Amino acid sequence: MEFNWFDHLVAIILLIVLPFMSIRSEAVNVDTLDHLPPKKHFFYTNGLMLIICALLVLTSWNISDRSWIKLGIQWPYLDGNLLLLIFLVAAIYLSDLIHYQFNKSYKTNKIKELSNIIPMTWAEYQHYIFLAVAAGISEEIIFRGFLINYMLTLLTEASYASILSVVIPAIVFSLSHLYQGWWAVLKIMLIAALFGWIFLQTGSLLIIVIVHILIDLISGLTGVLSDGEDPNCVE
Repeated sequence: MEFNWFDHLVAIILLIVLPFMSIRSEAVNVDTLDHLPPKKHFFYTNGLMLIICALLVLTSWNISDRSWIKLGIQWPYLDGNLLLLIFLVAAIYLSDLIHYQFNKSYKTNKIKELSNIIPMTWAEYQHYIFLAVAAGISEEIIFRGFLINYMLTLLTEASYASILSVVIPAIVFSLSHLYQGWWAVLKIMLIAALFGWIFLQTGSLLIIVIVHILIDLISGLTGVLSDGEDPNCVE
């Protein structure tokens, strides 16, 4: 598979610029939250940005006359390993969710840290659904469909090319979520690596898109169902 200059530009942005910007970014000061625009603006803006990025990848893919099947636009190939990989994704996510629910101090701190980017009411959650769906589809096209194929081509002659092609995008993807904290980065990196392996095993984005959307939708409920805790309350 050959890639054009635009593909290389996208890869540079994903592999170098995005992690650098994430590491350099600073957390939002809770004292400034009242001056931020409504969260629905954040949800729609981020969702639209992800959709635009995915459309650019799809446009480049189409212009280059590459196979859509190679990008993962097909029904998945199912085998016994798939259920194990999905189970591992669920185990990692649910273990963190259970820890969040039953550790009150951890829960309060996380709500305080993320109250500016997660929905805290059902009204906000309605707008958040757009972001969850947009992210689930767009990020899988970009980080799994495109970037894994790019790395496989780039590392054709390298040992363990398949492993590196899964791990490197997983690291980059997790670093783009650094605003959620280093523990979240580790959790997301593990899940992203499993997503990448599912993509290689099934040849399809369908299953990981569905699981990704479900994870984001459930995660968005954590603030809404936080029993009315004040995110600015410190115990």
